Amino acid sequence: MVTVSTDSVEELQNGRDAHGLQATMLSDFDLKVTDAFGLRNTLFHSAPPGDEQEALPVPATLLVDRNGKVFWVDLAENYQKRSSTDLVLAAVQKHLD
Repeated sequence: MVTVSTDSVEELQNGRDAHGLQATMLSDFDLKVTDAFGLRNTLFHSAPPGDEQEALPVPATLLVDRNGKVFWVDLAENYQKRSSTDLVLAAVQKHLD
């Protein structure tokens, strides 16, 4: 599992330490990964006031193989809610088993 966020490397490390997270967490501050997957949200800026980002990614969960082939995408309508564990596990079983 890899997470991708527009947070800085320092912010990711602080959050990882504070919450005991174990996933690999990557910073996409310049939105290159976001743009590569076509996930830039240009409709509105949902970051906290003072955030430097010009845009943010659409919250999404993707199953991607090591070659970058996307097998499954779930786009979140609410940035505070991500794909359920059951939904992701069903997608993994369907596409990767």
